[in-house]
Amino acid sequence: MNSFKLLSAEFSKIAANKGILVSVIAALLVPVVYGGILLSATWGPYDNLDNLPVAVVNNDQGAISENEPINVGNELVANMKEGKNLGWEFVNSTDAMRGLQKNEYYMAIIIPEDFSQRVTTVMEPDPKKLELEYIQNEGMNFLASKVTETATQRIREQLADTITQNYTSKVFTSLEDVSDGFGKAADGSARLSDGTTQLHNGTEKLLNSVTSKQSDITKLANGTQELKDGTSLLLSKLEEKSGDINKLADGSRELHDGTVKLKDGTGQILVGLQKAETGSADLKNGVANNLAPGARGVADGTVRLKDGSAKLADGANRLLAGLKEFREANPSTTLPPYKDPYQQIIDGAQNLANGLNSLSTKSVALSKGAVKVSDGIDNKIVPGTAQLHDGLNQLVAGQKKVDSGAAQLEDGASRLANGNAQVENGWQELITGVSKLDSGAGRIAKGNAAVDEGWKKLSTGASKLEDGAGRVNDGSEELATGLKEGADKTSGLNTGEKNIGMFSSPVELASDTVNDYEYYRDSTAPYILTLGLFVGILIMSLFINFKRPAHVSSISWFTVKFMNLALLSLIQAALLLMTVFFILKLNVTNPLGLILFTIVVSIVFSAIVLFLASLGGNIGRFIALALVILQLSITGANLPIEMLPENLRTLSEYLPFTYSIAGFKSVITLGDFGAALANMSILLAYLVLFALLSLTVFLFMKKPKQHDVEAAM
Repeated sequence: MNSFKLLSAEFSKIAANKGILVSVIAALLVPVVYGGILLSATWGPYDNLDNLPVAVVNNDQGAISENEPINVGNELVANMKEGKNLGWEFVNSTDAMRGLQKNEYYMAIIIPEDFSQRVTTVMEPDPKKLELEYIQNEGMNFLASKVTETATQRIREQLADTITQNYTSKVFTSLEDVSDGFGKAADGSARLSDGTTQLHNGTEKLLNSVTSKQSDITKLANGTQELKDGTSLLLSKLEEKSGDINKLADGSRELHDGTVKLKDGTGQILVGLQKAETGSADLKNGVANNLAPGARGVADGTVRLKDGSAKLADGANRLLAGLKEFREANPSTTLPPYKDPYQQIIDGAQNLANGLNSLSTKSVALSKGAVKVSDGIDNKIVPGTAQLHDGLNQLVAGQKKVDSGAAQLEDGASRLANGNAQVENGWQELITGVSKLDSGAGRIAKGNAAVDEGWKKLSTGASKLEDGAGRVNDGSEELATGLKEGADKTSGLNTGEKNIGMFSSPVELASDTVNDYEYYRDSTAPYILTLGLFVGILIMSLFINFKRPAHVSSISWFTVKFMNLALLSLIQAALLLMTVFFILKLNVTNPLGLILFTIVVSIVFSAIVLFLASLGGNIGRFIALALVILQLSITGANLPIEMLPENLRTLSEYLPFTYSIAGFKSVITLGDFGAALANMSILLAYLVLFALLSLTVFLFMKKPKQHDVEAAM
């Protein structure tokens, strides 16, 4: 059984089953109904703006401008009532806030109390801009919030034009006063010209008087400068020798200090020598009276010590010998641990004999030394102390003379230091006086130089003054002529309402539109046609059995199902096109292009639905529905793709709705069939891709069991 017979059997089965037939017909009419409803309306989104409720609160208290009352808030409210651009509702602040909270208003416009007062500051140095507060309830509708925002911008532009017109009117009114002022200024400048002539004559006399005294002023300045040079030289020489004078004064002070110290030192030496003299007398008497006799007594004692120690040593030796003989004659019977008492006595006697022998030996040397000491004191120390005493007497006498001379030297050094200190002070006073003289001479020189320079400037200034007076005279004559001409020109200015309007709003926009929409529905047609075709095919897939019979090959079954959906999609495309052209009478720039593109889009969508439905059944159809929802906002239907975030722009490049909407837009509104062909080629690539995917699904589809085959028949 070939594919065409299978296709014929498919349609025969649909025709035989009235329920399926009615469902298929209803599905074919889905795009027609969908497009007919959504594309039939010829209204636009801005046709009924006066139905949008907007609260207006006028709190303007008014103001006084040039002794006349103004109330810009009332004028604005009056213009709103006449225009009816939106559904204005004029309420108080409380009602407006309550209405926003209850979602009764899309926006609230509040005119503040000082609205008119700020208008009066337009001519002031620090003008205050008008503030018009508006609060939007964007959550009620995003598009409506943009419409109301645009309305507030138009109100702002109207207010700006009104304020500019008032400002221009005041300027033009002021120009009339300026013209009168120019006339009066011309008369005054004529009188000014006469005065400047007299001024020029006076400055000429002043110049002659000043220049005649210039040479005398210069001589005075040069003389005072020479005086300044002389005082500077004198001051320099005095300061140059000031160091030597200071050194002389310092040296004399140091000399005086040294003599004072010398005098004090000689006095101390004299006292010390006198004490030494007294001590030497005591030393002499002590040596003669005490030391010499004592030394002789010591010498005699040492002789007697030598003889006595010899006798004691001899007795100790005899005692030791007797003890040894006694022990030998009387031996002891002492038991341990006690010592022999005779032996202890013998040991003690032995030690005593040894000590006395040593004393006897050393006393000989001591006796000799004591004799020599006694002889030295008698022969040398006693005469030496006498000589020392005599020398100190002579030294004290000489020191008294030195002390007297030191006192005289200190007195002379003191007088010298005082004299040099007076010289130093006088020298410093002389330097100070000469410094003041030099400073005064410098000031006089600078003053006279300044007088000379000032006199030269005075001469130059008098010359310039004379020249300027001449120019002022010439300028006053030109000013009089110019003011008269200005008065004539300003009196001829046009200050009518048209001129004021031109200055207040000098620019008008000349707008034009290409590829414009006749109705708002024309802008949504690409999206509606795309959505209708896809949804219609998706619904038709519900009534088509994709299970393959046992006696039919996979390729034949794929061909039958593809042709089945393609033919049904062509039928629904034809019905939709007839509705668009003959019933809705949609304005299309390229009708043939629309027909061709609709056929291609319908077949491509049938291939996509075939793949999803054959692959997953109802799950696949659900995926197709999710695919529709995904493409609603990111394929250029409501928002240009260029305005999407980067990740969504990238995603839109892989979605078929992007190219179907762009292609429909090209043939319906833009008249660009080349762009339609480009989008058509991409859609044909989708057709090939999903046809191959569907064929793959059919090739791997399992063969049904026998009872399934009979059910399918």
